Amino acid sequence: MKIKRPNRKTVMQFMMVILAIFLIREYQQQDLTSGKAPSFTSKTLSGEVMNANPLPDQGVLVHFWAVWCPVCNVENDNIQAISKDYKVLNIAIQSGSDMEIQAYAEENNMQLDNLINDQSGSISKLFGVKGTPTSFFINPKGQIQFTEVGYVTTWGYRMRLWWAGL
Repeated sequence: MKIKRPNRKTVMQFMMVILAIFLIREYQQQDLTSGKAPSFTSKTLSGEVMNANPLPDQGVLVHFWAVWCPVCNVENDNIQAISKDYKVLNIAIQSGSDMEIQAYAEENNMQLDNLINDQSGSISKLFGVKGTPTSFFINPKGQIQFTEVGYVTTWGYRMRLWWAGL
């Protein structure tokens, strides 16, 4: 039995898709804040005061999402799993009132102690966020080490946070 090799046209189409993915990713991340993480303080839906200050020995995840974002909904379990082991600021943008987000959070098994409603959009503007989901991985020195726009697996989050904590 002879194995059929992909023809030149198929290889070129595959390469074009890969190139398109990289160009779209670059476009989505072009205005995101880099370098030193912006400083802010905000109350969570449980009333705790949180900030993006790094921890001495591990990375911090600042995650922007929205209730109307289908990718964010799929990714929610990943964020909840990560927040058991790492400091996570889970920031809802353009998602309604505190009560609406709290109802959504309870419906979707989300923690309230790290959930912030950025109703005014001021925090997302600090970070240059234009789309959801968007994640910032901050190292112990307060520098943004990685940014991601779009879906990230639980292991993808864990690896980036581990690396940021080194």
